[in-house]
Amino acid sequence: MIGIVESRADSASVHICDRLRDLGDWTEREDTTRPPAAGGGRYYETDGARLRSFEKLHIHLERPAAAFDCDPDLVVFASRHSGDTGPLLTAHSTGNFGPAEFGGEADALADAPPNALAEVYTAFDEFAPEGYEVGLECTHHGPSTVGCPSLFAELGSDEAQWEDPAGATAVARAILSLRGVSSH
Repeated sequence: MIGIVESRADSASVHICDRLRDLGDWTEREDTTRPPAAGGGRYYETDGARLRSFEKLHIHLERPAAAFDCDPDLVVFASRHSGDTGPLLTAHSTGNFGPAEFGGEADALADAPPNALAEVYTAFDEFAPEGYEVGLECTHHGPSTVGCPSLFAELGSDEAQWEDPAGATAVARAILSLRGVSSH
C-alpha cells in the first residue's frame, strides 16, 4: 500500500491530487480519530493506495506515515518543484545531508526507496507532456522522519506548470504506477 500526501498549502499538490481522484476508482472514507489538518477527516482509498490531506507543507510534517493506519510500504508526497528549471517532472527522497533549511532535521535522512524512485522516473518519462523534462534530484529537504520509505513526486517549476492539467495528470499517473512496486 502506498500513502499519498496532499498538502493543502501547496497549489500544485492539490492540483495533482485532484487529477489522482479523477483517474482512479476511489472510495471516500471518513477518519474521526485525527483532525482534518493532520490527515484525518475525509480521505480516499483505491486498490493499493490511500490519499490523505494535510494543512502543513509536506516539508514540515513529522511521521506522516502514521496517518495512514496501514503501515504503508511507501509515502509519496505530491508536490510542486520550484526553481529556474522550466517545465519539469522530478522526484527525490527526503531528508537533509546538512542543515535543515527546509524542514526536517539537520543531518538526518528518511529511508530512501530506490526501486520506487527508478519506477517514478520511468513513469515520468512515459507520461511527460510535450515540453517537459524529467529528472531525479538529490535529497535536499525534509521531512526527515516519515515512518517508512518516502519520495517527493514533483511538478515544476513555477505557477504556469503548477496549474497545468497535463503536467498534473502526468505526475498523478506516475504516482499510481508505484502501486505494488517494492520500495527497496
